[in-house]
Amino acid sequence: MAWQGSLDGLCGPYAIVNAYHLCGIDEDWLGKDIFKITCSAIDDWPKTLWKGTTFEQIRTMLRVCQKALKKAYKEADCEYPIEIEYPFRRNPPSSGKQLRKRLHQVFSRDDVICGIVGMEKPAAHWFSFVKHKEALIVFDSSPPGDSEMRRIGLDDLHVRRGRKKELVLNPRELIVFREK
Repeated sequence: MAWQGSLDGLCGPYAIVNAYHLCGIDEDWLGKDIFKITCSAIDDWPKTLWKGTTFEQIRTMLRVCQKALKKAYKEADCEYPIEIEYPFRRNPPSSGKQLRKRLHQVFSRDDVICGIVGMEKPAAHWFSFVKHKEALIVFDSSPPGDSEMRRIGLDDLHVRRGRKKELVLNPRELIVFREK
């Protein structure tokens, strides 16, 4: 798994690398590091280093990665196995209860492998995860021991800002990786 440095805002590219890893695709499968591909896909340097990545930048990075991976698989005479979708982009859940229900629906499909989601609170952050029963198992980019977010109970997820310690996700920013 990839780990984020203590001074950068590159959790987005790390979340992408970790999601592809969860899909069984190594970072260097292309002979070119997926991390380098993601970072090369956006133009807002060096601001991205400290401001982090936006949802649109994440989408751009994923388009570039998908294109490069499809090309590499085709050249190796293999079928590329991963599709990406944004299930809540146009019709996001408006409550924590709706979010939990719809997460169950999406992740109960046999073809779904993992996801990436944007967190708004307690801090802006991207992370990759797999859903397991009533929790998200997080594959975070922060070093081991630095983050308490390794397992998040679904009941702890919210979509609106409220009390100080709530975990608020932006459901529009849910990205799902699935098998073709």
